[in-house]
Amino acid sequence: MDNKGKGIGCGGWSPNRREFLAGLTALGLAGWTEQTFGAATATSGWSGLPDRPGEQPLDFQALANAFDAYVMDPAHGVNLRTKDGRQVFPSALEGVEDGGLTTYGPMALGKELRGEGLDGLAVSLKGYFSEPYGLFLDGAGGTLCEYWYLMNVTALAYGLIRLRFEHDKEWLGRVESSAERLKEMAQQLKYDFNSQGYDFVKKAAFTNQDIYRQPDAIGGYSYVMLLAWKLTGKEFCLAEAKTGIDRYLGFAANPWYEIPSGAMATLAAARLQAMGYQTDAKKALGFVLDSKPGLMATGKWGGHEVNGLMAGFRTEPAGQAYSMETMVTLPYLLPAVRFRPELAADVARHALNAVANLRLFYPEYLPHENQSRPDLPSMVPYERLSREEKGHSPYATGDFAGHRSIYGGAYVLWLDKMVQAQGDPWLLRWDLNKTNFLDQDLPQAFLYYNPWPQEKRITIATPQGQSRVHDLTQNRTLPSHGGRVELRLAAHEASVIELVK
Repeated sequence: MDNKGKGIGCGGWSPNRREFLAGLTALGLAGWTEQTFGAATATSGWSGLPDRPGEQPLDFQALANAFDAYVMDPAHGVNLRTKDGRQVFPSALEGVEDGGLTTYGPMALGKELRGEGLDGLAVSLKGYFSEPYGLFLDGAGGTLCEYWYLMNVTALAYGLIRLRFEHDKEWLGRVESSAERLKEMAQQLKYDFNSQGYDFVKKAAFTNQDIYRQPDAIGGYSYVMLLAWKLTGKEFCLAEAKTGIDRYLGFAANPWYEIPSGAMATLAAARLQAMGYQTDAKKALGFVLDSKPGLMATGKWGGHEVNGLMAGFRTEPAGQAYSMETMVTLPYLLPAVRFRPELAADVARHALNAVANLRLFYPEYLPHENQSRPDLPSMVPYERLSREEKGHSPYATGDFAGHRSIYGGAYVLWLDKMVQAQGDPWLLRWDLNKTNFLDQDLPQAFLYYNPWPQEKRITIATPQGQSRVHDLTQNRTLPSHGGRVELRLAAHEASVIELVK
């Protein structure tokens, strides 16, 4: 069953929005055909993002608190228990079934980042580990999986293991087993993920329709193998991460199918490049921040800015953006700038626009006639935003499974701990450590960006024992006065700051 309403997922085929959209493609109504792979460019469109969005970023602390309180309250019917005692969450607010690791993972990681954690994490996460196949799948008992789901849920599982079980031999054994199985699959495929997914019973790739081919999954593969190396120390994982990123960056045209893979690839490329490996994180970022194939929205829909919002999968009709795809991009892009500070300005500009324009997924920011279920609780975002639907622009809605997204909305728990306004609501500080699951022992680092046309000054307080503040962007140490450092940001400048002992 596809928990997300976007194809097979990890399980079995069922009619869903993806099949519906495939029909539109067949009728010539979608904004993409296979030939687009040859026409797309590696970088284009992303430099067109405005320096500052017209609307200010959302208050993610208030939003996360409200989302957390609502979802975790069993009375609201979305904090569920299975017959064997595992805690699960439906993918949509109106759902009644397990939304898979695609939903549980963001919820569990969000709770970890907020310092709370979920009770029974070990039991619940173990339910998504397939003992027969030795890896993590989206659904308990799954036998086949689309590649993007496979890489996404593996990354989520590894992140949880890093935060909660990194010294537990049993869990590290699952990481090693999973990495071994992924390596076997990738080598069998000759690292060519230009199919839909993998059938673990048949031990073969499958593709139900050509429009579902997912070549960019090799980028996600690079990241999960790099994280597996960090967790286990197994050298084959590092070798596979390098092979994966080489294959991903070997594409002349943007291979995008689903954004988590490209976002993970950007972090993998940046981290490997910082280790001295010859790769190109800027090209990886260019694949992500690419508006030409329809991946990143730019401009206005119905008078509302949509700059920085991200599309779902490549084969859907043009003029669609999704809450999950927009939010899941940031936890991977932000840590990348610590390792490649030259990416800071572009990532910061994208992040600022995204966190401002995410408001369009929340009901209070649109008229009732521009949304499908304004009656549902306001702290849970819509899954999808259409440029035009039912005569309204933009129009917020969902897919066949529901309207409001738990699997996407859960990432607001992450954003709460990633971003903090610095007095001015448009002047943000991004924490580069929180979602860097590759490295948990690095000094604190932050990204600052000035979206204004005049200089801004920010005071940085240095914690006790951290006497130096290093500007990684300009490779200089900033002078400290009484435990405080003044950071001067020129117009539209971004700085990556590290607090050094």
